[in-house]
Amino acid sequence: MIASGCPDDVEAPAHSRLRVFLRRWFLANTLLAGFFALCWLLLRSGTRPSRFVYPCQQAALSTATLAFGAPVVTTLLALRRGLAAGLRSPAGVATALVGLVATIGIWGYLTRLEASSVVELPELEAAAEYRARVFHLSSCPQNPVQDRFLCIEGLLGLMGSQGIEFYRSTTTTPTAGPNGIIAADDVVIIKINYQWDQRGGTNTDVLRGLIRAIVDHPDGFGGEVVVCENAQFASVDGFDRADNNAQDPTLSPNDVVVHFQGLGYEVSLSDWTAIRTNSVDEYSAGDADDGYVVYPYDSQLSGAVSYPKFQTAFGTNISLRDGIWDPVGGTYDRSHLKLINLPVLKSHHATYGVTAAVKNYMGVVTTALNTNSHNSVRNGILGALLAEIRPADLNILDAIWVNANPYNGPWTDYDEATRRDELVAGTDPVAIDLWATENILIPAFEANGYTPPWPSPSADPDDPNSNFREYLDNSLYYIVNAGFDATNDPDRIDASSRAIQISADGFESGDTSGW
Repeated sequence: MIASGCPDDVEAPAHSRLRVFLRRWFLANTLLAGFFALCWLLLRSGTRPSRFVYPCQQAALSTATLAFGAPVVTTLLALRRGLAAGLRSPAGVATALVGLVATIGIWGYLTRLEASSVVELPELEAAAEYRARVFHLSSCPQNPVQDRFLCIEGLLGLMGSQGIEFYRSTTTTPTAGPNGIIAADDVVIIKINYQWDQRGGTNTDVLRGLIRAIVDHPDGFGGEVVVCENAQFASVDGFDRADNNAQDPTLSPNDVVVHFQGLGYEVSLSDWTAIRTNSVDEYSAGDADDGYVVYPYDSQLSGAVSYPKFQTAFGTNISLRDGIWDPVGGTYDRSHLKLINLPVLKSHHATYGVTAAVKNYMGVVTTALNTNSHNSVRNGILGALLAEIRPADLNILDAIWVNANPYNGPWTDYDEATRRDELVAGTDPVAIDLWATENILIPAFEANGYTPPWPSPSADPDDPNSNFREYLDNSLYYIVNAGFDATNDPDRIDASSRAIQISADGFESGDTSGW
C-alpha cells in the first residue's frame, strides 16, 4: 500500500506546479495581448467611435474583449489559489517578462502578416498600341449652380474635345455622337462611396451635377439612374446622413435623388448593404431574389468573386454582370446597362495606402458569404471582379476634398480634409489611380508637410512593392488577362489637363488651348 502510493505522492507536486505555471503564462500573455490590442484600437480610432466598425478595429476589439473578459473569471479563481502571490515571486516576474517579449513579437508579426501575404502574379501588359487617356479638370468652382456642378460640365466638354462623347446620339455636338457613352434610354448605375460620413464619401455636389448631366441628354432622357453602394459592415443610414461631403454638408444622396424624382425622372437608390448576406443565383437560373452571386473560392485570390443582382425601385431587374433582365422574354440586355464609378480620392492608411477608382469596387463585392474579399484586395480580387462584370463605362474620381494625410484614412473628418477642387475621368481605372495619386494625392501630402519615406501601408505610386501598387498591379493582371485595356505604366498615360474658367453668367469660358 505504501509502495504503491509513493509515486503519486512524488508526482503530484510536479504536476501541480506545471498547471500553475501554464495558468500564469496563459493569463499574463492573454492580458498583455488584450492591452496591446486596446492601445492599437484607441490609437487607430482616435475620437471617432464610428471607426470601431472597420474590420481592423473590430479584430482588435475582439482581441481586447477576449483578453479582458474571459480571463477575469480565471483571475478570480486563480486568486483563491494564491496565483497573485505567485506572480509576485521571481519566477512569476520572469514569466511575465517572457510573455511581454513574446506578445510584442507576435503582435508585430501579426500586424505585418496581412501586408506580406501577397500573391505574386506574372506581369501582363495591354496591347503595344494601347494608351490610357486621363482627363483632369482643376480650379473647380466651389459653389454649385442650383443642381448643376459646373466642373462636371467642364469635364464632359474636355472629354468631348478629345473624341470621347458623353452622350450617345445621332445628333453630333461637342459632347454627343453615335459612339457616345450614355444613350437616352439607358439604365445608369452610379456607384458612389458612402461608407464614411463627412469628407470620407463621394461629394454629393458632384453626384447631383452628374445626374443633372445625364438627364439633360440631348435626345431627352427616358431611362433610369440608380445610385448604389455597399457599405459592408456599416449602415448607409438610408443614404441620408446629417454629415455629408458637399458645400452644404446637409445635402445627402437621398436629398439628391428625391430632388430629381420631384422633377419626374426615374432616379432611385439601391442599398446593396442590405442584400450583402443573401446568396442568390442569376435570374436565368430561375432565382428572382435580390442578393449576391458568389463564385467558387479561388486559391490564387484567397477569396471568392461576388457581384449584386437586384430590382430597382422602378421594377427593373439588374444583374451587374449580365445586364437588364426581361422576365417575359427570359433574356438579358447588357448594352443598355451603363456603370459610372464615382469614387473619392483619399489616403487609406488603415490597409491599402490609397482609395480611388479601383478600391471603390470594394463597395460592389460583398465581404460576407465567406468571400474574404477585403483581405483579397491585395491579390487583385477587384480586378478579377472587373474581369467578370467588365470595367465601368466611365470613372469620375472626386478630388474636390481629399484625405492628404498618409497617416490617416479612409475615414476623413471635416477638419482632416484638404480642398483640391479637382476632378479626374477616364475609362481605365488603373491609369486613373496611378495618375491621380502621383499628381494630386502625393503633392497634397507634401503640401501638408508630409515628406517621404511614406509610412506603411504605403501610398507611394513609384514603389512597386508599396501596398497601393501591390493591389493595383494585381488588379491590372486580371483586367488585362480578361481582354480589357489598362496600364500601370506612366509613359503610356496621356493626360489632358486644364483649369476651368467660369464667366459671370456661370458658364464655362476661357482658353481651351489645353484641349
